[in-house]
Amino acid sequence: MGQPAAAADIQTLADCAVRVFSGISQTRAWSGKTPEGCPAHIFVEKRGDGVFITAWIAEGAPGGWARTAFTAAMGYAEMADKGAVVKAGKDIRSRAGRLGRCLDSFTAVRDPLECRYHADKSYLVGEETGTSHEWLFWLDDNGRHAVVEYVFGDTEITPSLPADLPNGQPMYFDMLLEIHPKSGKGKP
Repeated sequence: MGQPAAAADIQTLADCAVRVFSGISQTRAWSGKTPEGCPAHIFVEKRGDGVFITAWIAEGAPGGWARTAFTAAMGYAEMADKGAVVKAGKDIRSRAGRLGRCLDSFTAVRDPLECRYHADKSYLVGEETGTSHEWLFWLDDNGRHAVVEYVFGDTEITPSLPADLPNGQPMYFDMLLEIHPKSGKGKP
């Protein structure tokens, strides 16, 4: 049941997120448009110390559906500095690579490597009957917020939004951000 997620999927989602962060940094607003060539759905969320972006792909799989999601954060001060945006983008891609390797290892041999994880299995009974399996992976190193979620289920229902959403205020299209370079360089 389900189709295995792969580290390559996570890298693609991370690249989409980094491109959105770069766009917001340049214009100080979220355009509401998915970057060209990005196969993911995008959700941008404004939080107290920065912006969180979730990129995900949900698709049909043999016997049900699967969703792979990647969430990353960038602080307002980082977004105000072009050099810091580039550096943060490299960090996000690096963390995505590590998380992808954890996911690949976990799905192959149930070893999460350096990652921490949480797993849930849900049973649905009623109009929709079936199960869904959810795994969240993160790096427990006090670094930048980056989370991978992999969920698959055997029901006919449409998968819900990724678990890391919503925890703050959605960033609506063309909503301007107050980005100040002197507010600190900390990572959310």
